[in-house]
Amino acid sequence: MTGKEHPPANRVLFVCTGNYYRSRLAEALFRHYSTSAGLVWEPFSRGLTVSGALLGIAPEAQSFLEVLGIPSAVPPRNPLPLLVDELITTGHVVLLNRVEHEPVIEREFRAVYRRLLEKNAVTFWNVFDLAPKKPLWGKGLPPSQPVASATEHIHFAVKDLIRLLATRTGNPVFQEPEHSQKQG
Repeated sequence: MTGKEHPPANRVLFVCTGNYYRSRLAEALFRHYSTSAGLVWEPFSRGLTVSGALLGIAPEAQSFLEVLGIPSAVPPRNPLPLLVDELITTGHVVLLNRVEHEPVIEREFRAVYRRLLEKNAVTFWNVFDLAPKKPLWGKGLPPSQPVASATEHIHFAVKDLIRLLATRTGNPVFQEPEHSQKQG
């Protein structure tokens, strides 16, 4: 599915820092649950500071999806940076951490971002990234949260977003599909 197959009103963009863990997990969960709910929205995700150093999807996100029996991405890909055209062609944006991401979006994409805010097409979550292995730029460790907390937070927030979008598009009934968790 590409953006050309869905009008902007039916695209939801998940934004995090590196498009490796949080936004990719949200994209995969949204794709799974929205399809199961019959909600015709195309999810996609991007990062604000994609460096090229990270490849694929974070192992923590992959593991969480495997436990739920949900495919991570079709087709698999590496992290991608956010482009202004993608903001213009989306109907809803989710910033995975407002404190971390809103200043960058405001600085880099001010006009488009303000139009999205005026249309009430931005959702803010407060999911912190995983703790880095070492302090960044001599500034100590940034705020973070444990893997289990972050993945569950994203999981819950995606389901809540689907309920919101289903209500806005006249399909207010969202029932979660049953999952058979794999035994490990």
